[in-house]
Amino acid sequence: MPIVQGQDPAAAARQAFEHAWHRSPDGVAFAPGRVNLIGEHTDYNDGFVLPMAIEEGIAAAFARRPDGLLRIYSSDIGNTREVRLAALAAGKGAVSGWFRYAAGVAWAMLDAGLRLEGADVAVAANLPHGAGLSSSAAMELTIARALAAASGLEWDPRAIARLAQRAEHEFAGVACGIMDQMAVACAAEGRALLLDCRSLELRHVELPESVRVVVMNSGVRRSLAESAYNDRRAACERAVEAVRTLVPEVRALRDVDAALLARARLLMDDVTFRRASHVVAENARPEAFARALTAGDLHSAGRVMTESHVSLRDLYEVSCRELDALVLLSNAQPGCHGARLTGAGFGGCAIALVDAGEVPTFRSAVANGYERKTGRRADIMASRPSAGTRLVD
Repeated sequence: MPIVQGQDPAAAARQAFEHAWHRSPDGVAFAPGRVNLIGEHTDYNDGFVLPMAIEEGIAAAFARRPDGLLRIYSSDIGNTREVRLAALAAGKGAVSGWFRYAAGVAWAMLDAGLRLEGADVAVAANLPHGAGLSSSAAMELTIARALAAASGLEWDPRAIARLAQRAEHEFAGVACGIMDQMAVACAAEGRALLLDCRSLELRHVELPESVRVVVMNSGVRRSLAESAYNDRRAACERAVEAVRTLVPEVRALRDVDAALLARARLLMDDVTFRRASHVVAENARPEAFARALTAGDLHSAGRVMTESHVSLRDLYEVSCRELDALVLLSNAQPGCHGARLTGAGFGGCAIALVDAGEVPTFRSAVANGYERKTGRRADIMASRPSAGTRLVD
């Protein structure tokens, strides 16, 4: 699915609702996608990340039902799925495919003691699936926001983000960190989100008006559940176990610095050491990037991005030929301060920090160069930081 700039997912969701359910919705919820500016594969290591919400996302038009049935129509797929909330609460009901994310967050809310009403929902998106822009978290959060509104519940973004993470773990089978859900739920317009994934403390970091974050979809689709994502997480856990033989109080790679990792080098295999080396170095980059943005030092911010990509490519080994081509082409353009892959890798998107006035030239040059190098077309958009999950009606 391409990035469709200009498409209004809220209007599309409302139209889809009226088509599917032959009535008007009570309201429309919207959850944005996100890109991670820096701090990759650090979230599930209790570390630091610096994501921002983008302007594209998933909208859910909704209306309450009195009978405890949850029905969701996906306009992108042209498919309707349904489940009774009582069956979800009892841990029953056949749930598969895209519906795992929607039904999963409903289950997690019920299991946390929230009293949900049934609902009819229709969803529409201008966010590509499988591109590393957190379409799964956007689906979870837009459904959660719609169900909370339909049920008259108070909206607590941080608490619901945690429930959405649990849904992804237990329904989708992806051992994701908390970054995606927190970014999608709690982002602020014009600002990135510096997040401590252990304490969940967050700080909003303003992005200078003079730059845009350019998102480049490589066209290489990835699926976290089918990729080596869980293998990378297991390597990090092995590294922690090795370090604990020296320092038992270590809980995660967040607690390890380069000196301690070097001491434990002989206690782990080469692959495990390289994975851990990336995480330990990457964990310092979000704060360094935030300092550079605050100081208006875009050169330093870009250098940190490029260092991150090299580490993800060579140590964590989650890049691919197409992502490397996008980063190389980006860094060769005037007005580009730095570039890197974003998201889990294995395909998906790269991002670049680009002077606003250079964006049209940048987009054309990178798109043309990428097609020549790879034979693929890259969907490219420029974004400013967007607000998080919200009602839009």
